[in-house]
Amino acid sequence: MNYVINPDFKLIYAKESTEELFFKHTWKDMLIQISQCEWEILSHLVNNRDENKTLAYMMQSYDADQSILNQLIQYSQEIELLILEDALEEYQKQKTIFQKQSLSTWKMGISQLLSYISIPIEFIGRGNLRFYKIAKIPLEKTWMETWAKNYWTQNLSQILALFIMVIGIGQVIFKPQFIEHWLEFELLSSPYLLPFLLLGLLFSTFLHEFAHYIIYLKHGGLVADLGFSFVLGFIPFVHINTNSLHFWENQRHRIEVIVAGIILDISLLMGINIILNWNIDTIWMSHWQFLQCFIAFRIAFNAIPFIPGTDGYFLLSEYLHEPALFHEASRALNKCKSTLFRKEVNKLKPKDYLYVSYIIMSYCFITAYYCLLALWIIVPYFISIIP
Repeated sequence: MNYVINPDFKLIYAKESTEELFFKHTWKDMLIQISQCEWEILSHLVNNRDENKTLAYMMQSYDADQSILNQLIQYSQEIELLILEDALEEYQKQKTIFQKQSLSTWKMGISQLLSYISIPIEFIGRGNLRFYKIAKIPLEKTWMETWAKNYWTQNLSQILALFIMVIGIGQVIFKPQFIEHWLEFELLSSPYLLPFLLLGLLFSTFLHEFAHYIIYLKHGGLVADLGFSFVLGFIPFVHINTNSLHFWENQRHRIEVIVAGIILDISLLMGINIILNWNIDTIWMSHWQFLQCFIAFRIAFNAIPFIPGTDGYFLLSEYLHEPALFHEASRALNKCKSTLFRKEVNKLKPKDYLYVSYIIMSYCFITAYYCLLALWIIVPYFISIIP
């Protein structure tokens, strides 16, 4: 029997210290972990198309027999990492049928349109009102990956961000009229206010996420996706899925990826000061100032460690060495509720009480964040329609 490696599994991280490999299924979002030696054996089997040769190869390096090879093949088939060559065509047909069934007419039209410019979009349609995932674009072998991997791009983007930040801060320090402008700030209405803010939101968020992506690739990240989502059911949002970051052993590199977006946001905040120094129409200046307020709002809330998904949350997770901080806090809360209502007796530790305090604070900040975010988007709309 001839086997092939499932092309839908992508290597997202290779852990050198333990020789573990992590693969992710591109459209099922399934994560698997195998050892380097298991991968070498499977690769040998696929390339040589002979189980006897693979068994001989195994016995040269490992204390193994036919049963161990059979177990590895069976397990690899169960998780669909290994597929019979004769069954690959049927697997691809099932994949195509599944994808077509999950795509409406307009989604299919968008997919075909983007395929002409080599953008392979994948629609997801999963989540809840708070955060609903719409689609993702795999960045592997795209112009974005090529550009972000470029040595000069990586270094010049960091230098440019720091340069803009310094110039912007300098204008605030050495030109007192900026403070006067802020004291006189007034949100003026125009037909372009809402589109300007939405485009500014999308573009600045994209730059924020792309900053994460550049540093992610700089430190050896492999696979990432550009995701599109709705926050609160109607606010468009873009984000980069750095699939392997929490597997990295170098904590300093993980932290650099996390803070890259924060530094970019501060650069944008200060960079708008340069635009405000130009001689532009009062209404447009008002729009730029409001966008600057929004970026400042995002920086403040993005630094809060009580909101899962923010950079502040990931920094706290790094500090506590707890990658699943919110889930651990949720478990502690459930234990506390079970004990409180006498459903079962749990021995609570001091750590559990800290987690419960964290989860309560988290719910409060999450509610405040999304209420204020919705307010910042809705208020300009009402101002724009008021005569």
